Amino acid sequence: MNRKSFSLAVLAAAVAVSVTTLHAQTLGGNAIVAITQAPPTLDAQVTTIQSARHINLHIYETLYARDENGKPVPDLAESVAISPDGKTYTLALRKGVKFHNGKTMGSADVVASLERYRKIGANANLLSEVETISAKGPNEVVIKLKKVQSTLLDTLSSSTAPLAIYPAEEAAKGANKIAYIGTGPFKFVEFIPDSHVKLERFKDYVPNPHYTKRDGFAGKKEVYLDTVTFRFMPEAGARVAALQSGEVQLVETVDGPTKKRLETNPAFKIYKLLPFSFQIIKLNHAVPPTDNLAFRQAVVATLDMEEIMSIAYPDIYQLDGGWLYPKSPAYVGVGLNTYNKPDLKKARELVVKSGYKGEKITFLVDNLRANTDTATVVQQRLAQIGVNVDIKVTDWPTAVKIGWSPEGWNLFAHGFGIQPFEGPGTVMSAWAGGQLHQKPDAEIDRLYAAYSGELDAEKGKTLFASFQQHMINDVIAIKVGNYGLFQVGTAKLRNFEPYRIPRMWGVWLDK
Repeated sequence: MNRKSFSLAVLAAAVAVSVTTLHAQTLGGNAIVAITQAPPTLDAQVTTIQSARHINLHIYETLYARDENGKPVPDLAESVAISPDGKTYTLALRKGVKFHNGKTMGSADVVASLERYRKIGANANLLSEVETISAKGPNEVVIKLKKVQSTLLDTLSSSTAPLAIYPAEEAAKGANKIAYIGTGPFKFVEFIPDSHVKLERFKDYVPNPHYTKRDGFAGKKEVYLDTVTFRFMPEAGARVAALQSGEVQLVETVDGPTKKRLETNPAFKIYKLLPFSFQIIKLNHAVPPTDNLAFRQAVVATLDMEEIMSIAYPDIYQLDGGWLYPKSPAYVGVGLNTYNKPDLKKARELVVKSGYKGEKITFLVDNLRANTDTATVVQQRLAQIGVNVDIKVTDWPTAVKIGWSPEGWNLFAHGFGIQPFEGPGTVMSAWAGGQLHQKPDAEIDRLYAAYSGELDAEKGKTLFASFQQHMINDVIAIKVGNYGLFQVGTAKLRNFEPYRIPRMWGVWLDK
């Protein structure tokens, strides 16, 4: 073949690949995703619940967002300029971004959204060091801090309870009073309680031009599907049956035996994500007997973490007591010498020391099998040291309502996943102010405040090590282990990649 013929052949091949790629990215179709829990709300700013995050991050966007590795990168913001003293952040906004109601996003919307979060956001304490938020023209926002806060971009990009940008008129409303209007690649259609949330492609959405591909919660968000419906299906068998019948196209999670059964079937594709979350057991520090340190220590001394994880998450778990994921740059091993060291003799001595008199304690769980399994194993173990446990099973919204209040529970098992993905600041902030364990802890608050003002990464890591040691010593909560997810989709669902949420941008359905 001569040079000219070779060049023509290469060109023809390139054109063929291009045409094939364009053909493969099919526009249209309706995807249904089976998720385990219903969201308590679609007001993204006021909830930390995972099921809400699954949906909300398709509707709303933030100034900064986390990339595939958890690093804050620009999303609705174009860039940021930080003053030499580290206390003034000037954010340039992307121009021409549209809300779902047709309005163009501007600085007034951003200021109103940030101010709303300061008042009623689920993690409003993260903005406690903000002095003022103001507009500088139509496309710039200035945030002035009372003191240096190394975690500000972490906060703006956190997806735990996203600092979503709403139209100013919606941001003026109270919690759960808003119309669900964002700037994201999908727009809200309907929320049918106990059934589903339906979204549709936002036809006026323009992907961020600074990115060439999907990247975490940021990147290039291209939408091919006409609609996505998130159906609430707590029963594992029902989710799998719906997938096999073609009723749904993606299942958020399946167990190990189901994964093994389906992975040989070419009609389905298996996705593995490990670690995805911690399994934790919260303890209520506001009520007896879990307000007593000796009693909390007795609970830990009773538990065999491998027994719990192997029953709750067979085939996809890691034994690890650290409060970050093992591959995190800030992961530390302090305090782990006591992890998973059950000692019933010691536990019985600690129960006596605590003054426990045999009263019933309440173990709260939702109806997710892994959490009920966790509670059952703990109940059986604690019975061996004379602790009387009553398991209270509710649906997830009810469990959230009870478990984020100071009464009605002693123990509460659930996942804790996005925080360790985002890093030390997000993990520490979750426990600051006593919001999860219902009683402020001066040492946690001190360490988090010091971390927030520390610009040196190694010094920050040292502060996190002290936080982890304190979490373990005072049994603020119990880290059981890390678990993962097996997700299953129809083979017709193309270009899906597992991540912190089931991202439905960048994917399409073969016809």
